Amino acid sequence: MKKTEKNNIIHNNSKELKYHDLMLHRINEILLVSSPYDSFILEEDGNLSEQILHEFQGMNLSYAPRIWSANTAKNALELLNSRNFDLVIVMLRIADTDPVSFSKNIKSLYPEVPIVLLAFDESEIKQLHNKHIKYIDDIFIWSGNSNIFPAIIKSYEDRKNISRDIEIGDVRTILLIEDTPRNYSNLLPILYKEIIFHTKQLMDKSLNTEQRLLHMRARPKILLAKTYEDSVNIYKKYNKNLLGIIADIRFPKKNKLEKSAGLDFAEYIRNNNKTIPILLQTSEQKLNINEISEKFSSSILNKNSPKFFKNIKSFIKNNFGFGDFIIRDKNDIEIDRATNIDELIEKLHNIPEESIYFHASRNHFSNWLAARGELALATEFRKIKIDDFKTQSERRKYYISLIEKNSSFKRTKKNIIEFTKYSNLKSANFLRI
Repeated sequence: MKKTEKNNIIHNNSKELKYHDLMLHRINEILLVSSPYDSFILEEDGNLSEQILHEFQGMNLSYAPRIWSANTAKNALELLNSRNFDLVIVMLRIADTDPVSFSKNIKSLYPEVPIVLLAFDESEIKQLHNKHIKYIDDIFIWSGNSNIFPAIIKSYEDRKNISRDIEIGDVRTILLIEDTPRNYSNLLPILYKEIIFHTKQLMDKSLNTEQRLLHMRARPKILLAKTYEDSVNIYKKYNKNLLGIIADIRFPKKNKLEKSAGLDFAEYIRNNNKTIPILLQTSEQKLNINEISEKFSSSILNKNSPKFFKNIKSFIKNNFGFGDFIIRDKNDIEIDRATNIDELIEKLHNIPEESIYFHASRNHFSNWLAARGELALATEFRKIKIDDFKTQSERRKYYISLIEKNSSFKRTKKNIIEFTKYSNLKSANFLRI
């Protein structure tokens, strides 16, 4: 065996082991505590476990957690004493107690178990006093769609795994800032479905089933922040791994609801980072959208627009590295594009030096490669400083060399690849139609 072949095998094995090490904390057992009536509402369209399993399969996730049901606090505590649960979901109506007292009791006995309150309407939440909310880790709104359950589960898993996954695999993350339960209960399912869909689409078609499932663990994580202070803390901690920010304009700042907190945060970001994608959203009609967009170099959407979710999906695809690599000049005008890594190498030979500098200064190469599962290569690109090269010609040569040496697309000859108009015929033994 040639030395280079041996190094390739070692590199491949280490990459697969890295994927194995991601997403250590998983939710496998869920306890749902609700009245018989609430249970009936949740399962009105079919068995709840089957709905959740269907959602997980639709999102191409490798597992679905098991749900246990309890109609009273007494039954719930008996189940908690008999087995380990990773998450407790509590409805507002419980026969023998109220959700706050029940949550307080659980926290005293099992402080590490997260508790999520699931309500049917925000008016129900207003009955709870703020001082009691400390016993509940999160609040979500049920709107009749079971995709809220995967969103709750993945959101908690992302919070638990993000620090470790960044340390091990340098994974990327997206910051969502929204304090209204109904809004983030609608947004999170959309974001997770879109990210998982694009991650699946970008997978190398020659990967087997196990490799695909492992690859999904490297998808971008989503972190939910509900206050200005939490948002700043997340940015300070994970700014090097942030793909972008989706933020409401109105949310709490210094324990008060501020109409311009989102604008303050956008200004804070632009003072520290000129290039990170920011999407602002608002339901205010009096704001000058064009002026805000120009001032903060960000997109802004009206929450009441019928195209609101469609526009969010477009923003994710175009700004978080999931679409084509759009090659731009120094004035941010598109001059070319690459659909895959092989095309990017070809384009790098000929694009203007100012374009290379433009993308390098904005970390575009690193984020685009990370979205395609090339975590090690993306990390190498991110380590490169903007002043590491005397000329852009040197930068161009180094970038091409770095991709050719480290990209899994160039590293090994594939046995079978999917035939498309973008397929590199030289890199495969067999083409599959």
